[in-house]
Amino acid sequence: MAQAIRALSEQNTEAGTRALADAEQRFQGAAGLEGVLSSLQNNASRVPELEASFRSVERRLQDGGEDGAIAGNFRQSGAKTDAQILKKVSTRLQDFEAQITAQLSNMQGDFDKKLSHLNRGASGMRPLDTTSASAGLDTIAEDLDALKYDVGELKDLLSNNKGEINHVRRIVLACERDMEDFTAAMDAVNVDLDEMRARVDATHSIITSRQRVEATMTAEISTMRLDIGDIQEALKNHDSWMEDVSNTLQQMQEKEENLTEDIINLKGEMNAKLDTKVVRQQIF
Repeated sequence: MAQAIRALSEQNTEAGTRALADAEQRFQGAAGLEGVLSSLQNNASRVPELEASFRSVERRLQDGGEDGAIAGNFRQSGAKTDAQILKKVSTRLQDFEAQITAQLSNMQGDFDKKLSHLNRGASGMRPLDTTSASAGLDTIAEDLDALKYDVGELKDLLSNNKGEINHVRRIVLACERDMEDFTAAMDAVNVDLDEMRARVDATHSIITSRQRVEATMTAEISTMRLDIGDIQEALKNHDSWMEDVSNTLQQMQEKEENLTEDIINLKGEMNAKLDTKVVRQQIF
């Protein structure tokens, strides 16, 4: 939007400068009263055109500001608001319009003075059969008129110089306003940079905290892996111990079976011996 505003203001300034240059060329190139009057009328007719162009520029700027407000409010780093831009452009256009109107009024005053001077010179001409006294008075009057005209031109030059000084002052004030706007924009940029720095620091702290969490997690995972290895070794040892226990139990079962067989055999032998003893006692 700022680029569009600058382009429109440059177009208007170029149009105004072209109009002024046109008027000066016509004033310099006009030979006689007819050229002066025609150039004055043309310049006077261009004033409404310039006013219409200024109004159209203001309408475009207002429409552009409304469109930008409808399109969405988003924050730009170091960007000005539309209201400030419109205010600045309106002040610049008003200054430019005042300058053009002042220059056109000065040109119109110069044209009027030259026309009056030429009319006085034409009316002051006398026929050749006049007396010498009246001719001397006429020459004195013409000299006085010329002197008055020169004094008026000097006054016009002084007023033009004052106008130029005022224009320079306006330019300086505009530059000061631009510098204030620039400093405000730089302050906004610094604020944005501070916010960005704070966000970067926050993200850096988050990343470092995540890295710490990842490091602790990896350490815990490695310890868990070591514990799992120890548990696996213990399970292997337990399996081997269980195998040994099962083997010993099988051996004990075998020994128990052997002992039961031995006990049965001994019992049979004891019974047989007892039977033989009983038989012997009965015999004897």
